[in-house]
Amino acid sequence: MLSFFTDPYPNELLYSAISRYHFYIGNVGFAETLEELFGNRAVTPSIDFGSNLSTFVKKVGNNYSVEKILTENTIYPFFAPFITEEKQKMVFEDVSGNSGGLKGRLGISSTKVVKKDGVFYCSRCSKEDIEMFGEPYIHREHQLPGIDYCPHHELLLRVYPVNYTEHSRTGYIRLDKRMMDLGNSNDDTPKEFKKVQITLAKMAYKLLELPNNKITLVNVFNKYRTLLRENNWITRNSAVRQEDLLVAFNSKFPKGFLEKYNSDMKISNENNWLAIVVTNPNRQGVHPFRHLLLMYFFNQDIESFLMLKEDEGPFGSGPWPCLNVAANHYKKFVITEVKVSKREKTDIIIGKFKCSCGFEYTRLGPEKTESEKWRKNRVNAYGEEWEAKFDELVNMNMHREEIAAALGISESTVRSKISIKNKSEQRTEEYRSNLLLWRKEFPNANRKQFQREFIKIFTYLYKNDRKWLDENLPSKRSDMLQDMGQKIEGYRSLILKEKKNDPKVTRSKLWYKYNRACKCLYEHDFDWYSVNFPATIKNRRNTSHVDWDARDEEYYQKIIEIYPNLLSLEKPVRILRGLFSKRLNLFYLSIMDQMDKLPKTNKLLEEITETVQEFQIRRCCIVIDKMLEETGVVRFEELRETCAVGTPYFKGIKPYLEEYILKKQNDKGI
Repeated sequence: MLSFFTDPYPNELLYSAISRYHFYIGNVGFAETLEELFGNRAVTPSIDFGSNLSTFVKKVGNNYSVEKILTENTIYPFFAPFITEEKQKMVFEDVSGNSGGLKGRLGISSTKVVKKDGVFYCSRCSKEDIEMFGEPYIHREHQLPGIDYCPHHELLLRVYPVNYTEHSRTGYIRLDKRMMDLGNSNDDTPKEFKKVQITLAKMAYKLLELPNNKITLVNVFNKYRTLLRENNWITRNSAVRQEDLLVAFNSKFPKGFLEKYNSDMKISNENNWLAIVVTNPNRQGVHPFRHLLLMYFFNQDIESFLMLKEDEGPFGSGPWPCLNVAANHYKKFVITEVKVSKREKTDIIIGKFKCSCGFEYTRLGPEKTESEKWRKNRVNAYGEEWEAKFDELVNMNMHREEIAAALGISESTVRSKISIKNKSEQRTEEYRSNLLLWRKEFPNANRKQFQREFIKIFTYLYKNDRKWLDENLPSKRSDMLQDMGQKIEGYRSLILKEKKNDPKVTRSKLWYKYNRACKCLYEHDFDWYSVNFPATIKNRRNTSHVDWDARDEEYYQKIIEIYPNLLSLEKPVRILRGLFSKRLNLFYLSIMDQMDKLPKTNKLLEEITETVQEFQIRRCCIVIDKMLEETGVVRFEELRETCAVGTPYFKGIKPYLEEYILKKQNDKGI
């Protein structure tokens, strides 16, 4: 055990403390220092994380531990919240040894966020360190990748003139105040960039202060889901509105900011880092700096983000209340499980809640407020306890309105249930006769139609005479269980009958009119289908010759002539292909398949057609010209309202407009 080691200063990197130890101990070469601290002369210094910490701790004494050094004297806390709990444990093992798999574990090796090459410092922090400790040292908050400003003094970080990557493979750099620029210097960073970077720097510093492994990637993902749900970025089927989110995200930052830090994305790229962060909780390797960008987008700092409640799904976390008014546990949270499903056509989420008392209800999701826990969209089953209470109220000769109010149901439901309970042979025979007469009058009608028209009769027979009902008015399910041979014979006769009635009937018309029959015959009786169905009618292509070169030149000249007129319209319109097609009555301009035959015209259209953003900028520039001419001043809020540009989109085009205004003022000599 060593008799002396330089205890690290507040937020000092272990790398920096070792460099000071080497200086104080007076070793001639770094190999001796490495031997003393790590018992190995071949250890490679790591400025960010360190390695062989278990050996280091044994050498320097009991006041140190691997966990303490990792938490207080490396940049690991910057990465910890954005990896899984399993990887957090593996990182501890990595730094205890040679740190071989550490960078891959943290996702550093695969990211495009630029790693800092060199040692960075804040001039004012260094001055304060010299006054307090007599020497400067390397702060870990100044070495965080992507962070360019000091979180304490809001000053642009400076690069120490000695590059540690070139200094020595086994050497350590100690800050020397004689080589540092501690004076004031100009910062030419654009104001918009500086504002964002200072905020990110303060957020990054807060991450360094978090207790060891306080949260994991799963917690972070669920908090993002909460923010997405609150801001309506999640659809009813729990999917994320990725395109809308990406447009809003890009407009949050000054133009060129995301590009500077290799974090820009395009809508056409589905595998962008933003989509990964908000849709895949198991996908790791997204850099912490990008997580900070997303928190900034949601107007969150680290404290408010940690206080967020994690998203618990479309219906929250259980237990859920039983809404059986007849039960002693009414409105008590006794339901422990919910079955979540989706409607096929609409993707609407449905939650099914079933209590041990037999009461079962469904609710559409997702929940947006706490009060929605007490809502039910449909009751699937009432249960014995509820039915007993209903019978009790009926036997007391209570009025239907009173029963409905007491049990939370409608009067029509009360009437229907009383009718069902009044079972008798006379009523059963009467309802059977009614159904048979209806079938005789409408032989091709189905069970669903009868249920809609005669809900009372259908409900009575369904509850009290189910077997007879299924035999005389089978459901689709019964029809599906019908012998396939019988079904095919029926469908064959149906198609042959239609062909006999209409000899000119086409295959498309048969599929439109008898879709189920055609599909069944196609899948299960294809040989018969091929022989007996009408032949397909092939489209005949027009093979007349067209001189496409001459047409290309003609269209090109017409567009050149009309383009200036479209730009000078009193009410600006967006320049699109369809606009030229409509104004010039040129049909082919709207058919992209034909544009390959018109290369000159197509190239021109690609150059002059406008995106939504380009049109917004042009329209705003026209209004800016009027404002400068009339008052000499441009008020952005008035400009935004006049041009009817949404706030998120206006933020995206504002840098272009400011540049345009500056140019106009310079031209006029203002």
